[in-house]
Amino acid sequence: MSKPTKTFFKLCIIFISLCAFFGTGFVVGRIDLSKSIIKNLENKYALTGDLKSEYNEVNVNILWEAWSKLETEYISDNTNAQDMIYGAVKGLIGSLNDPYTNFLTPKETETYQQSNKGEYEGIGATLRQEDKYVVIETVIDKSPAQKAELKSNDLIMEVDKKDMTNKSVFDVVTLIRGDAGTQVELKIWRQSTQKEFSVTITRSKIDIDNIEFSKINDSIGKITIRKFTEADVNSFNLMWDKVVGQVQESGVKKIIIDLRNNPGGYVSSVEYVLEDFIPSGSVIFIEESKGAVRIEHKVNRLGRFLNIPIVVLVNEGSASASEIFTGAIQDYARGNVIGMKTVGKGVEQKLLNLSDGSLLQVVFQKWLTPKGKNITKKEPITPDIEIEEYKEQDSKALEVLNSLNN
Repeated sequence: MSKPTKTFFKLCIIFISLCAFFGTGFVVGRIDLSKSIIKNLENKYALTGDLKSEYNEVNVNILWEAWSKLETEYISDNTNAQDMIYGAVKGLIGSLNDPYTNFLTPKETETYQQSNKGEYEGIGATLRQEDKYVVIETVIDKSPAQKAELKSNDLIMEVDKKDMTNKSVFDVVTLIRGDAGTQVELKIWRQSTQKEFSVTITRSKIDIDNIEFSKINDSIGKITIRKFTEADVNSFNLMWDKVVGQVQESGVKKIIIDLRNNPGGYVSSVEYVLEDFIPSGSVIFIEESKGAVRIEHKVNRLGRFLNIPIVVLVNEGSASASEIFTGAIQDYARGNVIGMKTVGKGVEQKLLNLSDGSLLQVVFQKWLTPKGKNITKKEPITPDIEIEEYKEQDSKALEVLNSLNN
């Protein structure tokens, strides 16, 4: 093989120099582009926080580049920078296609926290995202929504003649809620009957006790749990203790637990309630996080209703924590479950407070029944006795309990 000539070495040096020149130009160009975008934005806004060009090898600067283009090309000057940031975050969350992972602005966070306390003004329904629309998840008992005969899974097409296609849950909530005594018109698509209709509802103050006890007769009592929430976990648990005292003082020997239209709530609270019905040391439910890591939650105190026969009522509005309760009761054959198939929300959300008062609701793990079943939309809780009508469900619950020995 012949030795490389001097001409060949010269050509190599020239080629390497050209690569270095153009490579440096590309890098400098990208740096100048980033600086130009940031400088353009800084001329109008006081940007705060760390600006990263990449995150996990993803080009984050595309956000600033798009923003800069909007600033120079978008026809309207009537834009709000903070709203644009919130919109970007909502887009980030929306890309997950998870109806239970959400971003709430500070104003939406305030509304959310207020509704957890069981006191607000509106129609009395909880909502969830389903593809391009928002649907009714549960209808609160004795609320305007129930009086208007709205049902779980009703799809909200319009609010006051405004199209709700591609609107978020909180967009729809903002339009539906309002001062007591005012009216709101909803156009509904009922999926069960494939029919469209409109209904005008008068808003009212929704002020409910999340737990309520009533004595049906000398031997049977009824505990209605509308949500496993209050201002905080401790407040709910104290309310449950108060109801337990009422049951004990009443002298009833059998209990109906009504979880119909219960959208869920604090996992710690449903755990606390279940401990009164299941023996110490028993697995209440199982949490499964990333990597299929499982943690068993067990009863760690002596229950106060261990020997009382119970019946649990559920329907298509029963979700999350109410399904945790019902799943445990079924797995241990602790009582009969009567009603309709539940929502199928076998995941848990974590509330993460952000620095400006906004909030992230993040699905961080799923839960399993004591026997290891994950409740999903395709496989929700199926009652032992399926009955559709409310009054018939109540009658069947009494019939089942009356057939049992005290």
